[in-house]
Amino acid sequence: MTDSAYRLGKLPKRDDDRTLRLTTYLTPTVPTPPPAVDYAAAVRDWGMLGNDRVGDCALAGEAHAKHEQLAITTAMVLHAYSELTGYDPHADGPGGNPTDRGTVLLDALKAWRRRGIDRQKIKAFVEVDPRSIEHAKLAIDLFGCLYVGVELPDAVLPQAPGDLPPWTVVPDGSRSHAPDPHNGHCVVYAGYDAAGLTVVTWGTTVTASWDFHTAYCDELYAMLSPAWLRHDPPGIDVATLTADLALVARR
Repeated sequence: MTDSAYRLGKLPKRDDDRTLRLTTYLTPTVPTPPPAVDYAAAVRDWGMLGNDRVGDCALAGEAHAKHEQLAITTAMVLHAYSELTGYDPHADGPGGNPTDRGTVLLDALKAWRRRGIDRQKIKAFVEVDPRSIEHAKLAIDLFGCLYVGVELPDAVLPQAPGDLPPWTVVPDGSRSHAPDPHNGHCVVYAGYDAAGLTVVTWGTTVTASWDFHTAYCDELYAMLSPAWLRHDPPGIDVATLTADLALVARR
């Protein structure tokens, strides 16, 4: 990873055969996603939530998935990061903080469901195939956002605060454009159109092309959030999903 103005913090993807998949719960009545949605516009200030100095992007991403002016504070996010990973803010030293090790997204999702951030929880989560643009659009439309893991190329890492150009580069054989597992980062997709996606990261939004998503996204999850869903989303078999979740929770 090159020197960046902000911190990263997503650890390599962990696979678990108990993880539920979106495709299992799609019904014949699932709607066609609209050409564009924008759920980011309702938020005036996303908040950095500590991710300029701490590798807490997985927890900041959970807070950014609320689609409304944040009731979750930086202190709440850092507390959740400490609970989950053992991060100790008092361990800072000349060589950095050895307890600031980042987060496995699957661990963050499980903790989000069980205890939440300041008791704000999700009901369930399902994995979405990053290769399916149609399913990515559908999940954003129905669930309000996607919780996303990316392996960023050095070329898009910000070198100064506020230096966030659109994410459009794709691997071309050069080292600076290659996906880098050492640049693992958690973001939220809060909208899309024909050109690409609205990405929430580092306290703001940046646009990402669909080609960028295909090249650099390696984890994608949709969440059933009581704060977002007032009714079961159309075309999703929530009853079976809830029953399957109960079985998984006992394993």
